[in-house]
Amino acid sequence: MNPEIPEERKYIEELTQEYIYLCEELSSKERYKVEKKDIYNKGETSEIKIVSKNLYTAKRLLKRIKVLYKAIQEEITRIAVQYYLKNNKKLTIYNCFKSNKYYFYFQESEQLSRFINILQEEEPVGKYKRQYIQKSYRSSISFIIRKQILIANLFELRPYSHTDSQHYFDKIPTVEQLISGEYKYY
Repeated sequence: MNPEIPEERKYIEELTQEYIYLCEELSSKERYKVEKKDIYNKGETSEIKIVSKNLYTAKRLLKRIKVLYKAIQEEITRIAVQYYLKNNKKLTIYNCFKSNKYYFYFQESEQLSRFINILQEEEPVGKYKRQYIQKSYRSSISFIIRKQILIANLFELRPYSHTDSQHYFDKIPTVEQLISGEYKYY
């Protein structure tokens, strides 16, 4: 995922657009009703916040995570080749964790691999687990883009604050504003 290569830059922009989409779906006003006793209030029903209004289906989430996982694997291969060209040594199990970039992508790929295994299980994944995986997927996108483009301001995007604001659509940025670091949330 090198931003200087046009095809890979396009993929980074698509990831950023997906990140914006996932963030725009947030809502802190809606809640699920749960028919259990609440531990703290001792009431008959308790409420759980909905983090995402429109959850991805398990199939769509699996597809998107697999695409990101493949891109990370390609990046890990690129890091190994760069390490070999720079140090004239192969990246092995003994020296690979000295490379911060490799270690970062290794951790992200490990997490995505776990999510792929969960989503591929025979029994369907429930809403809450899918919501958790989708939220983690969104965080992974943010970290990966910030690792590739250091000036990207993805953490500045706070769309859940836009809903309560009088400037609802004024502050939602474009992909280019986020990637170039021009967007500031105030």
